[in-house]
Amino acid sequence: MDEQTRTPYIAILVYVTHVEGNYARPRYSEDVVLLYRNSIEDARTAAEAKGRGDEISYHNEYGESVTWSFIGLADVRNALYDSLEESTTLYSRSFLDLAQYKDIFSLSSLESEQES
Repeated sequence: MDEQTRTPYIAILVYVTHVEGNYARPRYSEDVVLLYRNSIEDARTAAEAKGRGDEISYHNEYGESVTWSFIGLADVRNALYDSLEESTTLYSRSFLDLAQYKDIFSLSSLESEQES
C-alpha cells in the first residue's frame, strides 16, 4: 500500500541526553512524529524502531562524550485529521496543572489562568 491509503498516526518519542562527567543534569526531549501505517500496532513498532535508530553518541566541542538515548513512547494515536495541510492540528493533549506545564516548557508568555 502507498502512503495515501494508510492511516496517519502521531507518535511522541521521549529521549534523554547525558554529557560525560555528570556535572550537568540530564536533559529530556520529546519528538512528535507523523507515521503512515496500516494499524496502531504497526505505528507503535515503527515509532519504537525510529527512536532506537535515532540514538547517537558523539564528542562535543570540549571533547566530552554526549549520548542521546531513546527512553520510550509517551503516546501513539491516530492523527486528528486524515488530510495534513498547513495549520492542521497534528496532536492534542490535555493536562490538569497549568503551572507545572508552564514550568516544564518555560512558557512565561501564557496568560495566568485561575484554577477551579
